[in-house]
Amino acid sequence: MDWIKQIIECKKENWVSPGSLGQKIKKIRMLRKYTQKELGVMCGFSFSSADVRIAQYEKNKKIPREKILKDMCNALGVGEGALIHADMLSYQEMFYALFDMEDFHGLRPVKKEDGYYLKFDSDSIINDFLEEWYKMYRKYPSPRGDDEEEKYTLCRYEYPNQITEVSQYELLKRKALQAEIKNLQVKIDTLEKKNKEGD
Repeated sequence: MDWIKQIIECKKENWVSPGSLGQKIKKIRMLRKYTQKELGVMCGFSFSSADVRIAQYEKNKKIPREKILKDMCNALGVGEGALIHADMLSYQEMFYALFDMEDFHGLRPVKKEDGYYLKFDSDSIINDFLEEWYKMYRKYPSPRGDDEEEKYTLCRYEYPNQITEVSQYELLKRKALQAEIKNLQVKIDTLEKKNKEGD
C-alpha cells in the first residue's frame, strides 16, 4: 500500500489529481503540443492574459464557465464530455460513478467462478461503445511506445471521432491562429530585447 502513502504525501504538497478538470486540460493541451498562451488565445482570451488564465484552470484555481469550457473543447478538438472532473483516485467518487452507471446505463455486478465482473444489460447502448472501444484498444496494442500511447490517448479524448468539413475548417483556423501567436511572441521578444539593450 505504498502508493496510497504517496498519494497522501502528494496531496499535502499542492498535488493535483490526474482526473481533475485542470489536469485533463493540461494533458490534452500538451498532447496537442499547444502552449498555454496558444490555447488561451484560441479560447478568446487576450494575448496578454491568455497563458495566465489557462494556468489557473490547469491548477484548478479557477473553474471555466460553460461557454469557456465549450470554447476550450473546440480549441482542443475534443468532445464536451472529455473535459469533466473525474477523480477516480478517490474510492468514493469511483464507487458513486459506478452507481450512476447502474442507474442510467444498466451496469451491474456479476459473480463468476474466478471472481467478480461488471456487466451491462444486453440492450444497453454501452455494449456498442464497448465494441468500438475494443477496436480502438486493439489498434494500439500493449506494450505501447510513447508515440502510440499519445495517439491512443488522443483517440479516446476525440471519441466519437467524426471529422467533418466544419471540424477540418476549425483545425485549419487553429493552426493559422497558432502561427499568428508565435509571430506575435517573436515580435514581443524582439521589442523586449531592444528595450534591454537601450537601458
